[in-house]
Amino acid sequence: MQNTADMTPRERYHAVVQRQPVDRMPYTFGGPRESTFAAWMRQGLSAEQRERWTEFVGEDPWQAVGMLYEGPIPPFEEKVLEEKDNKRTWIDNWGVTRVDAIRQPTEGFAPRRYLEFPVKSADDFARMKHRFDPHTPARFRPDPSLADSTHLNPDAYRHYLAGECWRDRVELCNGGPNPIRANIAGLFWRCRDWTGLENLAFMFREQPALVHEMMEFWTCFIMEMLDEPLSRIRVDEFILNEDMGYKTASMISPTDMHEFMLPRYRRLYAFLKERGVGCVVMDTDGHNGQILDVFHPTAIDGTVPMEIAANNDPARYLEEHPGLYVCGGIDKRELRLDRSRVRAEVGRRYATARRYGGYVPAVDHGVPPDVPLRNFLYMAQLIKGFADGEDLETYEPPCQLEALLGDVTEMFDADRAIRRAYDA
Repeated sequence: MQNTADMTPRERYHAVVQRQPVDRMPYTFGGPRESTFAAWMRQGLSAEQRERWTEFVGEDPWQAVGMLYEGPIPPFEEKVLEEKDNKRTWIDNWGVTRVDAIRQPTEGFAPRRYLEFPVKSADDFARMKHRFDPHTPARFRPDPSLADSTHLNPDAYRHYLAGECWRDRVELCNGGPNPIRANIAGLFWRCRDWTGLENLAFMFREQPALVHEMMEFWTCFIMEMLDEPLSRIRVDEFILNEDMGYKTASMISPTDMHEFMLPRYRRLYAFLKERGVGCVVMDTDGHNGQILDVFHPTAIDGTVPMEIAANNDPARYLEEHPGLYVCGGIDKRELRLDRSRVRAEVGRRYATARRYGGYVPAVDHGVPPDVPLRNFLYMAQLIKGFADGEDLETYEPPCQLEALLGDVTEMFDADRAIRRAYDA
């Protein structure tokens, strides 16, 4: 057994992925959304604890590669079409006509309704491609003309996000102790951004040549855009965002995955591995069964976040797919309930992790605001104990983080949050 006192978090991550024995697994909990933090501030979380959240809860940190912006440059001009009853109909910077709440009741979980997308034909896509030059400097270094804080996106989703240039982070990433993570939209995700989900579903049948063209274009875009940064920075986990899982199946059939995606995914996988990427992961909310049957192990190494509500079972997948890496799988719905339910859920997932290896249990998606702060902290301390090897049946954490909280002034209530947004 390796002594974790001599291992960096980066080395520990690789040991778990490769199913090597360790005496301490990574401390990974899951990401609260902004509305969750807002609710927790009313449950005793201080501004300083919020600011230093990772350090406060004791989660192992990751290091980011730096700025890798993949959206349209130049962006489409935003235009408001109508505002009424806290609803805004507008055209966003991707050229999509959509409806959003003007004042969001749960920031970070902003619902939106899409009305019309810019790509309906090959001619539309020919025009769209001009906005996706993988070598545009503003993708890697902030461009003040694009970083407009007055945009209309309620949560900045799909908006230009400036950050530190990856070239200024090479030494930090390669010489530091923490694992390095990068991500980009995958093939299905990006086509859906251009066409919309329903339109894309019809295109698979009615315009297959266009779907092939879009996916081929995006495959080449990814490789051209990432060639230099990934050749300079050793990335431990690279995530391809797809979100193509649904409740009990995928949004795209296995037949279409094989025809349109798998050959290109294999090229991407080879490209990433040639540049030293340790673990290639698909982020696909929803059911993973068909996706893993198609893509693992020849095109991906693992998957996140393994949502339990979507009929996923980490133990079954780890049994059926030897060598699979999984992160997630702690049912966020159980975290709303009493501590016995929280304890049972976390213990169940750690029993799976210990049996199979290659699995880091964490909350199975963004932590919603109806999860009480004290339940989350209890879960985090349970995870740390189980990651340290404590007994799954008898261990109870000391819960010392609770003593650092202030008083509870208000628990989250969804109806109240909606009323506040509409009455503001």
